Amino acid sequence: MSDITMVPIASIKPYWRNPRKADESSVKAVARSISRFGFNQPLVLDKNNVIIVGHTRFKALMQLNFKEVPCVIADLTAEQAKEYRIIDNKSNELTSWDWEKLIPELRELDLLELKPFFVDIDLDETLRDAANISSPVTQERFDKRSAELNDRFKNGNKETLSDFINLMCPECGNEFSVSRTDVLKRPD
Repeated sequence: MSDITMVPIASIKPYWRNPRKADESSVKAVARSISRFGFNQPLVLDKNNVIIVGHTRFKALMQLNFKEVPCVIADLTAEQAKEYRIIDNKSNELTSWDWEKLIPELRELDLLELKPFFVDIDLDETLRDAANISSPVTQERFDKRSAELNDRFKNGNKETLSDFINLMCPECGNEFSVSRTDVLKRPD
């Protein structure tokens, strides 16, 4: 792991041929995130202080009038830096959301703060639609969840296990308690 070094923002140079576009809305969203949560992800620079990774963050930091920023100085060849720049920017496009896990998270947060990050999705409509979806709890789904809970509590002792387990329906978000013995099909 490379060391993090504070670098004056005035000495950092964007890569002149950076292929990733950072429009005003993405810069604004990142600036808002930095303002709320702090700057927690260093820029990656080459030995000449040219940005390899972090162009949008750099623009946001400029808007926020940062004077110096934490950076990692990567010891890469020019070819490696180009490859890293492209792969880092492209890799987020290769992932997708696990909606069964995302929906409950969204329900617990202020959507107004998240909307700038979901420009291609209407979050209000998504949550409304998710509330209207009801899929039955099948024996297969119940058995799968039971096995997961059994694995989780396998090594527990009576002091750490309660008589009831709190569960949340991944479809509707309703929470309920069930008897541990019923779910795990064993008394201890």
